[in-house]
Amino acid sequence: MRRPMRRIYSCIPLDDYRQLQHEAAARDVSLMACIADCLREYFALRAELARAVSTPGKPGAPHSGVIHVVVARMEERLASTLEAHAANLHRDHERLQSMLERFVQLYLMHTPEVARDQRAGALASANRRYSNYCQAVSERLARDETEGARTEATTAARGRGAGT
Repeated sequence: MRRPMRRIYSCIPLDDYRQLQHEAAARDVSLMACIADCLREYFALRAELARAVSTPGKPGAPHSGVIHVVVARMEERLASTLEAHAANLHRDHERLQSMLERFVQLYLMHTPEVARDQRAGALASANRRYSNYCQAVSERLARDETEGARTEATTAARGRGAGT
C-alpha cells in the first residue's frame, strides 16, 4: 500500500543544490528521493540523539545507534591519548626520581658530616637558607606566571587585531 504523500516546493542556495545533486548522484536516486531520504535520516538521527540524551545507558551494554557508536569511538581515542600521556608522565617521573637520587648521592659524597656539637647551628642555618630558597622560588614562579599572562594577553590582542 502506498503511503499518503504531499508535494512541497522550496528554494535553496545554489551551493546546497549542488551538494544535493552530488548526494543524489552518489545514491543513484532522483533529487526528490534524495531530499526525502535525507529528511528521514535527519529526523531519525534527531530522535536517536534525543533518546541518547534522555535514556541512561548501562555500563558494558553494547553500543547501538550512530550516536552511541560515535561517542564510543571518541571515548576510545581519548582513552588512548590519555594512556600515552600517562606513559610519558610516568617516564618523566622516573627520570626525575633517578636525577634526585643521584643528586642526593653526590651531595652525601662531597659534604662531610656535621659534628655533633655543631648540629643545632647547622640546622638553624639550613632552615634559614631553605626558607630563603622557597621564597626565591615562589617569587620566580609568580614572575613567570605574570609574564606568561602578559604574553597570552598580547598574543590574544594581536589575534583580535588580525581579524579586523
